[in-house]
Amino acid sequence: LTALPAGLVRSRPRLSLARAIWALISGRVDEIEPLLTDAERAFATADHAHEPSAEEAARGLANVPGTVAMLRAELARQRGDVEHTIQFAQLARTHADEGDRYLHFFSSWNLAVAKQMQGRLGEAEDELAALAADPWASGRHRYFAVRTYYTLGQVQRAQGRLSAALQTCRQGLELAAEAGRPALPAAGVAHVGIAEVSYERNQLDAALDQAMRGVALSRQLGYAQWLVTGLTALGRIREALGDQTGALGAIGEAERLVPYLVVDIFFPVAVQRARLLLAQGKIEDAARWCAKRGLGVDDEPSYLREREHLVLARVLLAQDKPDQTLRLLERHFEEAQAAGRGGSEIEILALQALALREKGERERAVSIVTQALTLAEPEGYVRTFVDEGPEMAPLLSEVLWGTKVDTWCG
Repeated sequence: LTALPAGLVRSRPRLSLARAIWALISGRVDEIEPLLTDAERAFATADHAHEPSAEEAARGLANVPGTVAMLRAELARQRGDVEHTIQFAQLARTHADEGDRYLHFFSSWNLAVAKQMQGRLGEAEDELAALAADPWASGRHRYFAVRTYYTLGQVQRAQGRLSAALQTCRQGLELAAEAGRPALPAAGVAHVGIAEVSYERNQLDAALDQAMRGVALSRQLGYAQWLVTGLTALGRIREALGDQTGALGAIGEAERLVPYLVVDIFFPVAVQRARLLLAQGKIEDAARWCAKRGLGVDDEPSYLREREHLVLARVLLAQDKPDQTLRLLERHFEEAQAAGRGGSEIEILALQALALREKGERERAVSIVTQALTLAEPEGYVRTFVDEGPEMAPLLSEVLWGTKVDTWCG
């Protein structure tokens, strides 16, 4: 494509769309909208001498209006723009005839992910599970099914269901494997999903192996989103293993792939960088990051920005501001609890316990961390607590000691 004259590409709508798709895959989002505008202009003025038959033009990538709308939905999704994700996904669907499985699948996928972005995880789970099982995707188009399995696993992890997420990612991995043949590059993101669950359960060697496999395969695929996700997971695992140089290297590479502000649930690198800063004691650097992202204590709770706000909570804790921390966390906990996001509840409760301990309210802190542990234990959560550092150790010790005393007294 780059070898073709620019004027020729602009004059052929499908060449412009092909370049837009490659820009999206590669993470060069600033190039996409001009290419889509070129495609629309060329399609409107084309003499159709080089156009496919009417039947071909109505389906798949040959459907210029439908593909333009689908790509705009993808672009809006990556930017965290829920309203336009839904608007353009629905528009893409209106351009697709009954037999256009490609556009129908992708418009449905973006609509399901829009529900994930809104925190409507139960609805998102149902729709993603149906898409992953779609014979069109699980047959000849397994990359799309594997991608859907990973997203479904993300939703299940957010609900606090680590075992379900692990099983889902293993299903994706099985789908991407063929006996006697190398793994499909699409398998990379399934390996990353398994690594993320293994990490939370503190199975660090297994997590490292899965993350490295995932990153290696994602490099072959060339899809920036999955490579960033894999590198971010790898960085987090290396940090936990004490390899700070390796952690910074993985995070640095991920940042170079997406040097712009994007939504954390799809590109988690910025939040992980901020957490690394805090782990290194660089509180002011982390505070400047929060200011740059426009984060405030009185912001409306939003699942899309929840992890960013939890970084802000950690910064406030490090700055000895427990009252502000609790004010921020209380609203996020209520929102997460109402939406059934068990994973968020556990993390927020752990932070609330630290803030209460900092205020000197030891009994309340122990009660809150006990509540968090009660939710966490059935699914094997470990790192959510350990990653909060030495400040968490006294609280955990008190809970464990109290449990032993109760047992002995009984």
